[in-house]
Amino acid sequence: MDFIGNDISGGTFSGPVIQAQHVHWGQAAPVRTPRMLLPEPEEFVDRAAPRAKLDDLLAGRDGRRAPRIVVITGIPGIGKTAVALRWLYDVRDAFPGGQFYADMSPQGPRSPIDPVSVLETFVGQLGTPREERPAGLAELSAYFRSLTADEPSLMLLDNVVVPAQVRPLLPGAPGSVVVVTSRNRLTGLSVSQPGPDYVTLDALDDDACAQLFGPVAEDGPDGGHDGGQALREVIRACAGLPLAVRIARVRAAEGAEALRELADELTDPQTVWEALSVADEIPYPKVLDVAYSALDEGAAAVLRMLGGHPTGEFAGDLVKRLGGDGRAGAKALRTLVHERLLEPSTAGRYRMNGLVHAYARRLLDETPPDTAAGAPTPSDTATDAIIDWYLERAAAAESLVSDRWRFGSRFTHPARPAAVFENEAAALDALEPDGENAAAVVALAARTGRSALTCELAEALRGFFFRRKYHTRWIGVCEQALEAAGRLRDDLVLARMHYETAFALYDRAGDGDNDAARHHYERARALAAGIGHARTASSALEGLGQLALREGRPHDAIALFREAATALGDIEHPRGRALLEYHRGRAHSAAHDHAEAARLLLNARRLFASLTDRHDPAVARPDRYNEARALTRYAEARLRADRPDEALAGLDEAMALFPPRVAPKERADAVLLRGDVLAASGDHEGAHREWRAALETYTGIGSVKAAAVRSRLAAQGADGPPAGGPAAGSGL
Repeated sequence: MDFIGNDISGGTFSGPVIQAQHVHWGQAAPVRTPRMLLPEPEEFVDRAAPRAKLDDLLAGRDGRRAPRIVVITGIPGIGKTAVALRWLYDVRDAFPGGQFYADMSPQGPRSPIDPVSVLETFVGQLGTPREERPAGLAELSAYFRSLTADEPSLMLLDNVVVPAQVRPLLPGAPGSVVVVTSRNRLTGLSVSQPGPDYVTLDALDDDACAQLFGPVAEDGPDGGHDGGQALREVIRACAGLPLAVRIARVRAAEGAEALRELADELTDPQTVWEALSVADEIPYPKVLDVAYSALDEGAAAVLRMLGGHPTGEFAGDLVKRLGGDGRAGAKALRTLVHERLLEPSTAGRYRMNGLVHAYARRLLDETPPDTAAGAPTPSDTATDAIIDWYLERAAAAESLVSDRWRFGSRFTHPARPAAVFENEAAALDALEPDGENAAAVVALAARTGRSALTCELAEALRGFFFRRKYHTRWIGVCEQALEAAGRLRDDLVLARMHYETAFALYDRAGDGDNDAARHHYERARALAAGIGHARTASSALEGLGQLALREGRPHDAIALFREAATALGDIEHPRGRALLEYHRGRAHSAAHDHAEAARLLLNARRLFASLTDRHDPAVARPDRYNEARALTRYAEARLRADRPDEALAGLDEAMALFPPRVAPKERADAVLLRGDVLAASGDHEGAHREWRAALETYTGIGSVKAAAVRSRLAAQGADGPPAGGPAAGSGL
């Protein structure tokens, strides 16, 4: 007879079972709806922008497509999980399939969890007994998708390390949303379609940090000048990281004295990490330790060296250099960005959060030194490498700006600065984002006792500061170099630093700058005369002549320029002689000796055009910038001689010679003078147009000459010349 079975298998059943001969029927247990999310954060501030982006992504989900993946990225301690949880709690009612959660690296990024174990947990939460779960990643993943195919669900995968952890865990229902938090962008997820959406978290601003402090912040700023200042210092030191703020708040809640102590500790590199380690909170240093432990040695070494950089923002090329250039440096940069220890800033530049930067400095200080006798400390190695990178670039730019004589080792024959930049304009543009950093590196060199390097940096940065007119930084650099030169006990270096300081003060021409410049020129002259250094003595006399000319003493200026030429003796110095010819032309123009002024200025232009390379006289190296300046002054002299047609021709030629993007102030001077020439010729509409163009440039670079241009524009009537006569305002 046929076998008649009396058993039930193949699933999980509950409730009544009816059997009638060959009919078997049972009621399957319903799939449970998981509620696995961590508790909702009790404290939450700001984050309006990322939450709005998450809402937009939710509103745009398409029920016919695969689950949507959203990757929330940011540096350690930025609050990725808190943002994800707060948003998921807000939208959970729209996902009847439930909420899943998994920490994908509970033991740190070096030990990412296997997605198989996560799937086993998820399937168990859905009601499948352990003994009935499929084995293997592919089978488990397919089974999980089938269990979650009917209703859209939410999923939070926290601290994901690699993209391979994500794809097998995607639920099956269209319209599901999977939120991933990770320090990196998990670019491998973009390989398959659909790719993820990204939400990047930035540091909180000071107001949001104060709000996170709660009552402590409410009492602090209004509770006395010391308490308010201490709170501001604490908030600034927390660098916008919510975790750091919460830790600091625990300390600050102990009272005003504790707040003041906390501010002191957080601003001291020696105590900042103890200040961010309190009971019942994850110490922030431990969070960074986890991130640091995930780095390979190359990236870890670069992170430590960046701790020696004076600021937390720098060029990617510097990071690569610290990593050894080539593939090793590029790999270190990629790794640090991938691990969110560096974040992209502007094009080609990166920034490091303030606390991460302080952490890198701590790592650098704690790195054991090489045991070899005389080996530099890791901190010294990092400092030297950083200074060398800035000095190399500054010297390369300076060599393109001018072929003037310099004392520094980067310029001495036969050594030449490396061919780092294509041309002068490219060099100045490349140095522009590093203007503040360069000044900070000079301070670093001075602070660490690198006096010779401090002076070389000041010398090498002169061309950049001069062309771009960053006078405050420039003079600050010169003053530090002057102090460093005093420590070197080298009269030539000291004379050169007095000269550089005088030149910067003269170029700024603010209140008291003329007197200060005169003092430094005189000191440079005396020191140079004492050691018989003719070039520096001549340059100082040249500077004193320019001051006399500015102060309305053209005949004194002529005598000083003549003395400067005599001081050179028989030294081969064609550039210096061309400059002296240029200055003599200006002085004769101011003395109303118009014919001699025109002769000297045109001859100066010829001398600048015929210059050759100082190291290789066979190579022509005309100085187009000073050619243009000589022609501009020639035009000014022709205007004073009441020869506006000749002045206009000289200006047109000068404008064609100014290198693009190199000398905005000097180019604006020529445009301003062109307006004066047009006004003298009766073309008041053209004059107005030129003056407005000059004003735009002066305003853009913060020049004090903007006020003089506004006066011209205000004084010009609809049909008449500016007040004071056509040539009255032309003094450049």
